[in-house]
Amino acid sequence: MNYTSSMRAILQLDEGIYPLIHNAGKAVNYGMVNILIFGLLHSISALHFSETLLQTGDAGQAIPNALRLQLMAVGVGVAFLMHASAALFLWVFSRGFGGRTAFLPVYLNLGLSLIALWPLAPALAALQAGIRGGLLHGFIGLAALYALGVIFIGTKSASGLSISRMSVAMMVTLVVVVSLMYLWT
Repeated sequence: MNYTSSMRAILQLDEGIYPLIHNAGKAVNYGMVNILIFGLLHSISALHFSETLLQTGDAGQAIPNALRLQLMAVGVGVAFLMHASAALFLWVFSRGFGGRTAFLPVYLNLGLSLIALWPLAPALAALQAGIRGGLLHGFIGLAALYALGVIFIGTKSASGLSISRMSVAMMVTLVVVVSLMYLWT
């Protein structure tokens, strides 16, 4: 079982792959790779769209390479923080509905599931840069639903909850996270 075949199984919503990855001792490595790539995809995309915005302005300035590297490092750091906080919310609410008490399996499975968010990274960066359109919004909606499905399967595998209990835990998690983001903006 290598990285590619494991990630393919995760993207095909195969719940049985998670214990195999854990038993092989590869969950930490695979999860960290997924988070790192997500952070890089988003930060590189954000830099691309920001540079496009800067070049169309009056200044016409390019972003210096040292600043690019710093912004990419910050993007990766934010991706890791986002992963940890999302794992904490998923763990709290899945545990609240009777799931297993261990935090680490939820944390690791979320990291493994983040491969499903890769297509969203450039699309979200475009949206944040002010690019609008029905096609972009439709893509983000469909990709987000699919990513939530992958995360649902990973968290369900880690928590041991039934589909109905995991659905309620996931909905409560989404309501809390969306509410916090609404208050933050």
